[in-house]
Amino acid sequence: MSFAQILAPLTGSSRDKPVLVGAFTAAKLFNAHVVGLFIRPDPVEAMPFYGEGMSSAVVQEIMDVSKQAANDASRTARASLSATAGECGASLVSSPECGDAVTASFREVEGTFADQVALVARLSDLVVFGALGENDRPGLGEAFEATLLETGRPVLLVSQTPAPNFSDKIAVAWNGSTASAHAVSAALPFLKKASEVVVLVVKRGNNDPIPTDDIQSYLRVHGIKADAKLVQGGARAVADALLTAASEGAAGLLVAGGFGHNRLRELFVTGTTRRVVARASIPCFLVH
Repeated sequence: MSFAQILAPLTGSSRDKPVLVGAFTAAKLFNAHVVGLFIRPDPVEAMPFYGEGMSSAVVQEIMDVSKQAANDASRTARASLSATAGECGASLVSSPECGDAVTASFREVEGTFADQVALVARLSDLVVFGALGENDRPGLGEAFEATLLETGRPVLLVSQTPAPNFSDKIAVAWNGSTASAHAVSAALPFLKKASEVVVLVVKRGNNDPIPTDDIQSYLRVHGIKADAKLVQGGARAVADALLTAASEGAAGLLVAGGFGHNRLRELFVTGTTRRVVARASIPCFLVH
């Protein structure tokens, strides 16, 4: 079990660097291929927002400016991929290939950012996003949501700094749900590489903590020894308690399935999950 193809959606901005560092750091563990995906916006789709009655000259000027901006962003994204690949010792190739070393390729498509990322993500083993914020470019949050909720692919959310270390300690958020089980199963390639694995269970009030015997047994048959840690939730949200425990425990990655909630989409509607992942100080491996 491994990750062979890792997708890194690129925007042609400074936020591409941590995404690529995270993608290549993961790729090194598996000699995987990293696809740097740049989505060129279709300027025609933006025209209805400018209203009717514009002259053809104005329309053409708007489209020319949009095309130039896309060209600049594409060159920046390609240069960032090339530079980061060089720093990480990866070879650039024209198309994805299987080998005994880390490789990378640049792919450019046209369309809506969220739609195209989700489309390519369906045939990727892992999709890497940077930390999400309220002022991100249009479509980035939607792409993250669509990838996580609609493609069934695992998402690796990386923080801005420092560079991640996925072969160190990994924390697993466990609440006994199907989503948590799927997350653990999908994260097995990382868990097998980790030097230490700890299963985190949040206790709320007087409720009995969720047992960890089954998850520890499951990991054990996969050759993974995992310790269990009980986290006192107190008045905090479960997600906040998990992130704090993982960070204070010096984990290099937190594996979670929907942060313990049954309907992750509801959290995106209310913005809770988006705020949590934006504040995460360590990388998060998420599966819906």
